[in-house]
Amino acid sequence: MKSISHVISTVFQPLLMPTYGVMLLFVYTYFGVIFRHQFWQIVTPVILFSFIIPAILILMLYRMGIVSDLSLKVRRERFYPYLITLLSYSAMIIFYYRMHMPKWFMMIMVASVVIMIIAILITFMWKISAHMFGIGGLIGGAMAVSFFVERSNPYYMFMGLFIIAGLVGTSRLILRRHTLSQVIAGFFLGFLVSFLFVWIGVQP
Repeated sequence: MKSISHVISTVFQPLLMPTYGVMLLFVYTYFGVIFRHQFWQIVTPVILFSFIIPAILILMLYRMGIVSDLSLKVRRERFYPYLITLLSYSAMIIFYYRMHMPKWFMMIMVASVVIMIIAILITFMWKISAHMFGIGGLIGGAMAVSFFVERSNPYYMFMGLFIIAGLVGTSRLILRRHTLSQVIAGFFLGFLVSFLFVWIGVQP
């Protein structure tokens, strides 16, 4: 059971959530039609800034002994990895801004930065689940885009995403990385911030 939990935690790690989110846009929204010829131009930056760069720098912190575990299970060791991710996400926003991406798309990215800032502040006092604010942000953003941008209800997609969220949360509990309250708090942090920011992004 623990081996399956490790696989789930790895596949749905927080650094991959922005990439999954952008790729989903190409599947269930008109975004995929309008920008189909710019697929790699749009997907490559999110892979680079939200996954590759933070992952490499966090690995360097591990090699230097600044963090003792790549899963960041020690709360006090999370500050620098979170800060690195925050700065890399900020660079990603600047890149997309220069590409003149839609406002609601930009707000998805801004939501990721806001979630990281809140997570950094929480980390000083408490340990919150990064995996869950990652998947929560993905679901919140997808739901807001569906309701406010697409005016649709792809309920099969939502069912799949909530099942994934349940699997991720259960995996974190099985691996004893978090308590139930930390899992729930992480999910709602990600969901509410992403949902709210996309809603703001569609306002005239």
